[in-house]
Amino acid sequence: MPDNTDRLPIANQPLSLVLVACNAAADIESVVAAWNVQLDTLGRATEIIVVDDGSTDETSALASKLAAQNKRVRFIHHPTRLGFGDALKSGFAAAKHPLLAYTTCDRQYQPADLKLFLDQIDKVDLVTGYRQWLSVPGGLRTLGWIYRLAIRVLFGVPLDPLPSWLGDHGQRKRWLARWIFGVRVHDVECAFRLFRRSVLARMPIQSHGPFAQVEILAKANFLGCWMFEVPVSYQPPAGPLVHGSLDPKDSCLAEAKRLFSNPMFAPV
Repeated sequence: MPDNTDRLPIANQPLSLVLVACNAAADIESVVAAWNVQLDTLGRATEIIVVDDGSTDETSALASKLAAQNKRVRFIHHPTRLGFGDALKSGFAAAKHPLLAYTTCDRQYQPADLKLFLDQIDKVDLVTGYRQWLSVPGGLRTLGWIYRLAIRVLFGVPLDPLPSWLGDHGQRKRWLARWIFGVRVHDVECAFRLFRRSVLARMPIQSHGPFAQVEILAKANFLGCWMFEVPVSYQPPAGPLVHGSLDPKDSCLAEAKRLFSNPMFAPV
């Protein structure tokens, strides 16, 4: 593991924000406005890059209008839906500042939580959120307590309890990432993250769909990047997730197999 003392302070540097949108017409204006207010508080150069991933509603027209009205906002349009991973690729390629954050262009995440990420980024390469959403079921809390007690008694190793429950699907994804790629974070699908952009230059995204979320963490882990998790407020969307699957052939297992078989890294 690398020594984190060689990381230069970066928390006060200019920041690029990528907002991934798909059929977000109902939210895009209020979400971009909220992010504008939050970024104004930073007192530095910032940009908002809205990536419309093949929306079939008025998202594209609204994003184009916002970009015309506000020089901070830039707009990228995918004529057809390519998937969450491809939307991130487009946004990352367009970003120009040394700090890079991404999230969804809806009400799932709160701009005010960005401060939690900035408070930690000087010490690490990547800060990722974990969603505070559901309480851990009572039975699992009891089993977890017994397990942590046994590990501490047998091996002298203290373990932290689960900070939140992500549902059966979310927990399966978490263990898949841990067993296959060695990623030890609580929430591998939280779509709110902050990076040193130089780190992302080493990690070209191969996944077209939502597995890009896990891919980023897996590659960062392989490269020895330091990561930190912060709790974030979360409101599940009423409709389909922005980072939901593109189609059946882009299932997480298929993308995991593709990544495990042929991971790609860019040269230093």
